[in-house]
Amino acid sequence: MPFIASFVSIAVIVGFVTAGLRIQFDRFFAIILLISLMGLSATGAVNTFLWIVLLSSGYVLWKNREKIKGLPSANKKKFLTLVPLLAFVGVFAGSAVFSRASNSSLSIVLGALALLYGLRLVFIHFKPDELEYKNAKPIYQKICGLFGPVVSGFFSGFIGTTLKPLKIPFAVKIGKMNMGQVYLGNTITAFYASIFAIILHGLYATQTAAMTVNNIFLGISLWLAIQIVFELTQMFFKDKWRKPFQIFIGLVLIVVAFKFF
Repeated sequence: MPFIASFVSIAVIVGFVTAGLRIQFDRFFAIILLISLMGLSATGAVNTFLWIVLLSSGYVLWKNREKIKGLPSANKKKFLTLVPLLAFVGVFAGSAVFSRASNSSLSIVLGALALLYGLRLVFIHFKPDELEYKNAKPIYQKICGLFGPVVSGFFSGFIGTTLKPLKIPFAVKIGKMNMGQVYLGNTITAFYASIFAIILHGLYATQTAAMTVNNIFLGISLWLAIQIVFELTQMFFKDKWRKPFQIFIGLVLIVVAFKFF
């Protein structure tokens, strides 16, 4: 497929799908399409996707800047110190694995994640009352607070995605944590993790896995195009469509996953 056609196709598909699913930053579908439509290697797709995550999460944080300013000082301190430190530890380890992984092994991991993400979309849905939890289970709060940034960091460095589609159901369904707080925390973690991953991929990745200028410009331009489609889709996409749409996309993702094995 010609570059312009594949670029437009990716922007339209990812923008429309993520708007329907209300996915604002970890747009995993982009990696799949960068490989299958644009013909990028797995390493090239991951490096390009990191820029999409960085800009998407940064944009979400900018939109929520007043909410962040109003957070308790203890939370702000945590987000400025502990979270980036833990995310860096994870990213460092994940980037080391990424730099030594073959494109075929990365493709298998992407297929496994696509399968898991697809199953999550098909079978896990949130009820309205689950979005407003106020009293989280303390043990799960501690688990998510300590291991969440490390896990997101590792997978950001290794495969580009923060594992958000699996982390949030765990935190909300099992930990009874507030959806808004969990989403904001994951967004902040994704922002840090993508920055660290971009830097480390540029510094010590092998020649075949190194960040390139093409990855940078493609990631930035794709994010802008995806975001435009996302915002336009949000204007007309009805809430009553979201659940069947989520199940449909999940089934598609499951089918696509097997092409990567």
